[in-house]
Amino acid sequence: MADKPYDVAVIGAGIIGLACAFRLAREGQRVLLLDRTAPGQGASFGNAGHIATEQVFPLASPEVVRGALRYLLDAESPLRIRPAYLASILPWLLRFAWASRRLSFDRGTAALSSLQSTAAADLAALLSDVGAAHLMHMDGHMVLVESSSSVAAAQKEVAALAKFGIETNWISPLQVREIAPDLTVPVEGALKFSGTGHVDDPHAVCQALFAAFLAAGGKFVQSEVTDIAGSGDFSVTTSGGESHQAENVLLSCGAWSKALAARIGYSLPLDTERGYHITLGGFTPRFNIPIASYERKVIMTPMSCGLRMTGTVEFGGLRLPPDERRFELLKRHMNALMGNMPTENASTWMGFRPSLPDHLPVLGRVPDGRKLFMAFGHQHLGLTLSGVTARIIAAQIMGRNAGIDLQPFAADRF
Repeated sequence: MADKPYDVAVIGAGIIGLACAFRLAREGQRVLLLDRTAPGQGASFGNAGHIATEQVFPLASPEVVRGALRYLLDAESPLRIRPAYLASILPWLLRFAWASRRLSFDRGTAALSSLQSTAAADLAALLSDVGAAHLMHMDGHMVLVESSSSVAAAQKEVAALAKFGIETNWISPLQVREIAPDLTVPVEGALKFSGTGHVDDPHAVCQALFAAFLAAGGKFVQSEVTDIAGSGDFSVTTSGGESHQAENVLLSCGAWSKALAARIGYSLPLDTERGYHITLGGFTPRFNIPIASYERKVIMTPMSCGLRMTGTVEFGGLRLPPDERRFELLKRHMNALMGNMPTENASTWMGFRPSLPDHLPVLGRVPDGRKLFMAFGHQHLGLTLSGVTARIIAAQIMGRNAGIDLQPFAADRF
C-alpha cells in the first residue's frame, strides 16, 4: 500500500488515459496510472492515425439504421455482426436504433460538435507539451468516390458539413491523381477535407505521452484493476492483491470499462466495435495525407511504420478470435485502390473500440458527486478527442470550469 493516498488513480493507459494522466501530473498532482498491459497497447496502438475532426455525425443515425439490415450479417460488408455474438449485442442494437431517431441524432451531433470544435487545437497543445508536435500533420484528407451513383450523396455531405464549419471541396479525377499518383482505381472525384490530419504513428504518440507522464512524476503499475471501493478516499485493488489509495479515480480503460463502472454503481450499455488493420511495413506511398473510400469504408494512412489500411466495423465482443476474412478483405481493397501491392507481407492487427449506443463517450464526474470520473466510449475518435478530453478531465479534477456542457456525456443518461 502506498505511504499516502495518490491525488488521482487513472485506470487505463490507452491514449485517453495517458493524455489525462499527463495533464494531471503536469499540474502537480500525484498520479498513479494502472493498466493490465503496457501503455498504448490497446485500440490506441493500431488505429488509422486519422485526426477526424470532420466526424460530427454519430454513427447512430436514421440513414445507418435504414441501411443496416443488408449489412449486418454479410461477411464482406463494412458493418457486420459476428453471428455468434448476435444474441449478446441485441439489447445494444435496440438502444442504437432508439438513439438514431432524428431528435436524438441532432442532439448527438450538437454534443460531438462541442468536443470537435477545439479537438485539433487541444491535441496540438497536448503533443507540443510532450515534445511530440512533429508527429502531427494537419494537411487534410481525401475521400474517393468511385461510383457515379454515389456522387450526389457525397456532394450533399459538403453542404451538411459546412453548417458545422468543416471545409470540404469536391475535386476532379485529375486533381485526385495529382494528390495521389499511386492510385489505380477509376474515380468520379473526391471530397478533399481541410482542417483534418493524421499522426505519423499512433503508438509513437502514446509512447511520447507516457514518457512525459513519467518525467512529470507519474507512476505506472502494470496490473489489472479488479475493484474500486470507497466513497471518499478510494481503494483501487489489482489482480495481484495490491491496494492503492487515491482521493480521485478516473476510469478510462476503453472497452474494458463496463465491469468496473458497474462496480461503482453505473450499469452502462458499453459494447465493442472490433477494428482491423493491415500495415505494409517500410512502404512509402507518393501521397502524404490519409485517403479513404466513400463506398468501401476504408482509409489508408501513410505512417512512419509504413502504409496502414483500416476499416469496417465488426461487433463481436471481447472474446471471439479475429476473423481472418476481414484482413483478406482489407488486402483486396488495398489492391483494388492501388494495384498489385505486396499485401501478402502485410502485418495484421485487431483491436477493441469502446462504443455506446448513441456513439457519445461517457465523460466527466459521476452524477452522484463522488470524486469518480469517467472518460471512455470514444469509439473511433480516441486519438482525435484525446486532447480535449484531457483538458476537460484535468479542469474538473482541479476544480475549474471545463467550459463545456457535459450533460450529454453523463454516466446516467441511459
